[in-house]
Amino acid sequence: MSAPPEQIRAALTAKEEALFELLERHPGRLFSRAEILERVWGLDFGGDDRIVDAYVKRVRRKAGDHLIETVRGAGYRRPGVPPQQQSLPHYQHLSSDALMLLDLGRRILRVTSTDGVLQEVEAILTATMHLRGVALLTRPDGGHRTPGLPWLVRGAAGSTGIPWAELPSIEGYEPRYTPDWGVHRQMAALLPLASAEAVWGTLAVVGAPGITWDVNTYAQLEAVASLVNPALRLNMEIELRRSAEQELRRLNAGLEARVQQRTEQLLRAIQQAELLNLLSRQLEQAQSVPDLMRLGLPVLARLTGYAACAAWYPHSEDRAMAGYQQDGTPLDELTVASSVLAGVSVQCEVNGHTLTIHAFNPDRSPHSSLSAVPLLESAAQSMALNLSRHLHMQAMERTALTDEDTGLGNRQAFLSELSAELAYATRHRSGFVLSIVEVSNIRFLNATVGYAGGNDLIGRLARVLNSVRRTEDRVFRLNGATFACLLRLPSGVNRMDALHGWQDRLRGTLSDFVSTAPFPVDIQASDTVCPDHAGGVSEIFRRALDSLQPLTGFFPADRR
Repeated sequence: MSAPPEQIRAALTAKEEALFELLERHPGRLFSRAEILERVWGLDFGGDDRIVDAYVKRVRRKAGDHLIETVRGAGYRRPGVPPQQQSLPHYQHLSSDALMLLDLGRRILRVTSTDGVLQEVEAILTATMHLRGVALLTRPDGGHRTPGLPWLVRGAAGSTGIPWAELPSIEGYEPRYTPDWGVHRQMAALLPLASAEAVWGTLAVVGAPGITWDVNTYAQLEAVASLVNPALRLNMEIELRRSAEQELRRLNAGLEARVQQRTEQLLRAIQQAELLNLLSRQLEQAQSVPDLMRLGLPVLARLTGYAACAAWYPHSEDRAMAGYQQDGTPLDELTVASSVLAGVSVQCEVNGHTLTIHAFNPDRSPHSSLSAVPLLESAAQSMALNLSRHLHMQAMERTALTDEDTGLGNRQAFLSELSAELAYATRHRSGFVLSIVEVSNIRFLNATVGYAGGNDLIGRLARVLNSVRRTEDRVFRLNGATFACLLRLPSGVNRMDALHGWQDRLRGTLSDFVSTAPFPVDIQASDTVCPDHAGGVSEIFRRALDSLQPLTGFFPADRR
């Protein structure tokens, strides 16, 4: 037999009595330690929740062990009628506030977003409180309550013209009611939403202008805030997690795009470096300006991404214009000339003149590579350096193979051309004539009229021989006053007829040269036909020198 409740309460302290009253008023209901701490010690309790166990022992010692039942791992309860057997009030007997909360609870179970919960709250409360809107607010500083910072609006329902971020701040777990907030002097309520650790957000409610709230309204708002607190927190966390996942996916996509872009850039850089190395090797292998164009231009086209590349250098003795596709296929001059309006061009200076390199697509299709021009400029500089080197080599070769007094080829050039002409005649089964013309008394003339007069005579003879030759013929000064002429004879032409034609052209010219000379001139000449008269370079040259005879014997009256 237990003592009456009045005697039990008289033996309890204030906290013990509050704990006993909580369990006594709800027989059969199970309370966790957290719920007991919240209801007996308050939300701001910061100690160990094991204090509940200690107070339960005290109450049992004073009131009896049978009054408080322990549910292991769950909490404590006052033995009584099981919850499933308790009689509940009929739905029709509930108060209007309870019906409102019950209806709101049913509604928020059907929504899956923060805005959806707020819309249900706004719909339920507008009919009884004349609201303008509700919103979920959070601290921008993570709950540190830094003065002056506006609220962050996580969701809102109702009027869109409410400046939610300008609502006044609140402290701790206590709600704040402002009866004349804003320019419209309207009611505003800031209701803290708390978890087991701290306040995580605020439910803000703004009434219509001219509407006032009483204490019952405040209690109703606080009950609504407690009801929607878990739903708002859950949905906001879901939305924040979803937003974080979307941001993470966006960042990952951006990172993958940047990695792919950097990889493509690296691959392009490697390919460009390989092509530049190839260009350097190709240019080193070139033996002439045409070789330079043939080997370099296809690599330039591949380097820039265009289908073809062309070059102009009007001051070269070789081809002034050349164009090649990436695969090395040459382009005709018309295609190259018509490409000027498409593609990209760069210009470099070579020996004081301009080298133009032009990359283009023969079909004039567009090209999107932004790196084409810088690469073309770098490669064109390499091309220009090699072109300059070849031009210098050509100038040196011309100097080494040219007689400086007459401008004709010298003895070295003659021997080289004689070998080439013999090889050509052998390959094509054709022939040529080696003609030697010499002023035999040049030493006498130098001794009598002086070297200036002799040099003037040699220069005049060089001009005479150069004027009588055909385009395909070549004239050389071997030494002193001895000159050689190489006359190519086409295949299928009678060699002797061709020789007589040459002698006829030369007869009158040399006769005029001798007759107009200011002093007596003795001319000797000879003609050697290859391969009729000789077959090797030394043999041809020796026979031509041995066959020299005076001009009158060189042109017999009857050659038939």
